[in-house]
Parts: sequence; C-alpha cells; structure tokens
Amino acid sequence: MNIAVFGSDARAVAIGKLLADAGYHVCFGDTAGGSRAETAAQQAGGVADTPYNDVLSSEMLIFAGSRAEVDSLLTATGSISPNAVVVDAMEGDDGGGPELLAHKLNTHRVIRALIVAPQANASIPYCGEDDDAMALFEEVFRTAGCLTAYRGPLAKAAEITLPGTAETGDASFKSVKSTNSVST
Repeated sequence: MNIAVFGSDARAVAIGKLLADAGYHVCFGDTAGGSRAETAAQQAGGVADTPYNDVLSSEMLIFAGSRAEVDSLLTATGSISPNAVVVDAMEGDDGGGPELLAHKLNTHRVIRALIVAPQANASIPYCGEDDDAMALFEEVFRTAGCLTAYRGPLAKAAEITLPGTAETGDASFKSVKSTNSVST
C-alpha cells in the first residue's frame, strides 16, 4: 500500500518511519519545496515527490504538518480520489478542523487521529464516520504496532486534540515525546 505523508517536521518523519518500518511504501510531500520532503524521506526511509503526485499514487494521505498550512497543501495536491483515506493528524484544531477538511475535500473518508508519539505500542485515539476508512486506518496502524481507539464521529474530534494546541497549534513532537517517556 502507498501512503503519503504531508509534512516534514520531526513528528511527520516519525509517522513516516513507523509506517515504512511496518512495510508500507511511504512518500513525503511538502508545500515548502522538494528539499524538505527529500530530507524527511531520507530520515524515514521513504521517498519524496510533489504533493500532486503523492495524491495520485496513494491510498492513504496523512496530513501531519501544521493546520495553518492546510489550504496551501490542498492547493498543491489538486483533486483527491474519493477512494483515498485522509488522515488528519495535524497539530491543533481551528474549531472543526477535521469536519472542515472533509468539507473542503468533499469526502466522508476523513479520520481525525491524535498521533502524539509515533512509535510501536503507542495508543492512537481517532474519530471518523466511514466504516471502510476506519477499518483501513486501524489495519495500517495496528500493523505498525500501535493500538487504535475509536472515539466517535468527527464532531467529537475536538475531544482528542492536545491541550494547549487548539488555538496555537504549536505543540512539538519533541516536547510531547519527552513528557510521555517512561523512566526506569
């Protein structure tokens, strides 16, 4: 299965690496240009391409960057296949972000996933409404060694947003990861 990850920060790279290590073909796209996508792909063991090409060749699209960049990303991707599963793993929520994304894409195959620490054994709460999309999401992340937990329809997505990021969207993977570490 081909999976596109849109974003190039540390958390997006970690998501891509988790999925590449599970045997998925992972492609990175970034609106800021090919060099950031190429760097992310090298770090994660994936490949880089344009967001437009990523959309054409991928069954799952993971939006893992900043919610502030979503409009420029949607412009760069062009039309998205109605069969593609769209995973909103963006930081922060701008008041109905996942529902707005579903509306902008004209699809009901949107999953809102809180992927705080992209690593094996991570628990990933998610919201969604399409049974087939949710089943594929669960299969992909369970294959990668994660636990998934359904939290309801997209209307409940605000309940699984990181505290403090709803307005600013500034939580970083590094700070979240360090607070979730278990010391021995």
